[in-house]
Amino acid sequence: MIMIENLRPLTQEQRRNARRDAREAVIRAIGPRPTREYFNHSSISKYPPSVTRLIFVWCLVLLLAAFTPSAIRLYVIGSQTFGQAVSSDVAMTAVGLATVLSAEIGQIVFSLALATLGTSKSARRLLIVSMMLATIISLVGNVQLALPGHENSPFAWFEAIAPPIIVLATAYVIKEKILETIEGRHANERAYQAALDDWKTATSNPESHLAWSQFHANALQDALRKANARRKEMLYQLTIEDWRIVVSREMRADRWYQGTEQDEVSVFSLSPAIESITAGKNGNDHRPKVSVSAV
Repeated sequence: MIMIENLRPLTQEQRRNARRDAREAVIRAIGPRPTREYFNHSSISKYPPSVTRLIFVWCLVLLLAAFTPSAIRLYVIGSQTFGQAVSSDVAMTAVGLATVLSAEIGQIVFSLALATLGTSKSARRLLIVSMMLATIISLVGNVQLALPGHENSPFAWFEAIAPPIIVLATAYVIKEKILETIEGRHANERAYQAALDDWKTATSNPESHLAWSQFHANALQDALRKANARRKEMLYQLTIEDWRIVVSREMRADRWYQGTEQDEVSVFSLSPAIESITAGKNGNDHRPKVSVSAV
C-alpha cells in the first residue's frame, strides 16, 4: 500500500487523454469501416460464375442468330405494307424499324417487365397480352413473307416460325440471368448496409462496448506508467491487485465533487428550522419566543 501511495496520480488532462486513447482502442478493436468490395460475393450462386457467364454469352450469340432473319423479314413486311398506303421512303424505313422494335424487342421487354413489374393481376394480364401480341406480329410477319411459294416445304415452315420462338425463349434465359445478377447485387448491397449500420452504431459510442472497462483500465495503466516513468522499480513491484486499486482510484478521481450538491440540498431543506434560528440571532423575528423547559 505504501508503494501505491507513492505513485504520482494523473492530472485531469492525462485522464482525459487516457479516455480518448481507450475510445480509439475500442474503435480499432471493432475494425475498419466496411467497404463494398468486401461484400461483392456475399451471396453464393448455385453454379460457378464462369458457367453462368458462358451460358449468357452463348445465349447472346443464339439471340443474334435468331434475331437476324426474323428482323429482316419484319423490316421488309412492315415497310412494304406501310408503303401501300404512304409512298414515302423515309416513312417506310421508319415503320420498318418500328415493326422490328415492336415485335422482336417487345418480346424481350415485356418478358423482363413481367418478371419485375408484374406484381398485380391486372399488370400481369396486360404484360402477358402485350408479349403475346409482339410474338404474333413476329410470327405472322415471318410466315407471310417466307412461305409464299414454299407452303409444301417443312423446312420453310420451321425456318419461318422458329426464329421468333427462339428469340422469345432466349430472351427468357437472358432475363433469368439478368434478374439473378441484379438479385445478387441487391443482396450484397443489403449485407454491406447492414454491416455499415452495425459499425456506425458500435463506433458512435465506444464506451457502450462490452469490454470498455478493460480498455479504459489499460489506457489508465499506460498513462500511469508514463507519469511515473522514473519509478520503474516501483512499477515492476506492483501486483495485479495493486494496479486494480490504482486504476480504480483514477477512475473515481474525476467524481470527487459528487455528493457535495446533495449535502447543499439537504442543508437548505431544513429551511424552517434554520430560518427560526437565524432570524432569532439577527433580531429580525418579532414573533414571541417559545421556551422549552426540560422535562
